[in-house]
Amino acid sequence: MKDKINKSSITHHPFALIVFSVLGLLLFSAAEIKAQASSPYSRFGLGSIRSNVFSANRAMGDLSAPYYSAVHINYANPASYASLLRTTIEAGALLDGASITTRDSTYSALNGGVSHLAIAFVPKPDKWAVTLGLVPVSNLSYTFIQNFNDTTLGSFREVFAGKGSTYNAYIGGAYKIKGFSIGTNLGYTFGKLDYQKTITFPDTVEAYITRNITNMNVRGFSYTLGVQYQNRIYHNTDQLDPRTDIYVTAGATVAGGIPLVSSTDNYWDRLNFNSSVGFTTVDTVLATFNTKGTIKMPMNFSGGIMFGNEKFWMIGTDFKYNTWSNFSSPLNNDQLSNSWKWSIGFQVIPRYDDRKFFNKMQYRAGFYYGASEFSFRGQKLNELAGTVGLGVPFKNVARLNISGQFGTRGVADKSAIRETFYRLSFGLVLNDIWFIKRKYD
Repeated sequence: MKDKINKSSITHHPFALIVFSVLGLLLFSAAEIKAQASSPYSRFGLGSIRSNVFSANRAMGDLSAPYYSAVHINYANPASYASLLRTTIEAGALLDGASITTRDSTYSALNGGVSHLAIAFVPKPDKWAVTLGLVPVSNLSYTFIQNFNDTTLGSFREVFAGKGSTYNAYIGGAYKIKGFSIGTNLGYTFGKLDYQKTITFPDTVEAYITRNITNMNVRGFSYTLGVQYQNRIYHNTDQLDPRTDIYVTAGATVAGGIPLVSSTDNYWDRLNFNSSVGFTTVDTVLATFNTKGTIKMPMNFSGGIMFGNEKFWMIGTDFKYNTWSNFSSPLNNDQLSNSWKWSIGFQVIPRYDDRKFFNKMQYRAGFYYGASEFSFRGQKLNELAGTVGLGVPFKNVARLNISGQFGTRGVADKSAIRETFYRLSFGLVLNDIWFIKRKYD
């Protein structure tokens, strides 16, 4: 007796939404486990821009434009949704650490939190699908100190700090016809970024502390348009094993360029410190509230190609380009540069239908190289990283994706800040196999 799964009989159940909601609460309760400030470069732009790929893609060098899957959501290219076969829930968490080196010091940074949360509904498998979710866009987290000695003012210290995040809530969909897929994500970006500058006079008794606090709320719409084309280029008619088929998949995306709206509160005040009561406000020198502004966002492009078969092996490459030189903000007009990233990644499953556990696992690896939007004295910061990962299956009902990245960011100039980073990512993927009706013969 053999099970036959009728794709058209896949049904949905409110329990999926319950699981989705519980995972969301768990992840966002962990979203603020920041141990220390992260990259000093996050003070530019909107902060450190988060990768828009999910857990499976992270292990493949952030490969995304040509990537498709029957059981994983590829948010970075919405055209891939049309390849899904089952209702899919994905939730992920990220541990982001770095060793940051300056000319005369080294310190460590560690951040953790949600990396993605999404659900895809599949009314017609391998034909069309609808998704919705919530993903981080950027993270602002830094603290650094500068000491000065002025002939008039004497010695003083400036402390710069920033914190905050932006997110994108989205709904997307895709449709496939004769190997060609087109899809889109429509999103709403929102968040709050807080900046603080404090000036102190350590060697002057009873000197006031001057502080500037700026809080900026951002909001606006976003979109991503993606396409993919897939064609079978090899088929062995002497074998019925679907693993022997080889496909080529090309993909491309375009996104961004829509301005965000900002609302800013800004004030300067002076503080006095008393050992018995702590800091007290002496006066407020200047204050403005609810100042409206516009944040000009970059355009983002990607394109790539992939060969293979998800049931056996896949290997691909893509290129991403972002026009960050067009970015402008009411608060942060530091000149950014256009960024790019070239990725290569692969995945292997020794035997997807084998009973042996390790033969059914997904083994992934990759690397990427590129240039950041940040510069130091006119030199772009280069970024290079290697990635590895595993997809651990659980009786075709769920899988746990684990990936690790290790890389560096900086320039040859030894006076520049250089970062050695590592990222550990976890992703839980659930499919609606519980709700599939079976036929027996």
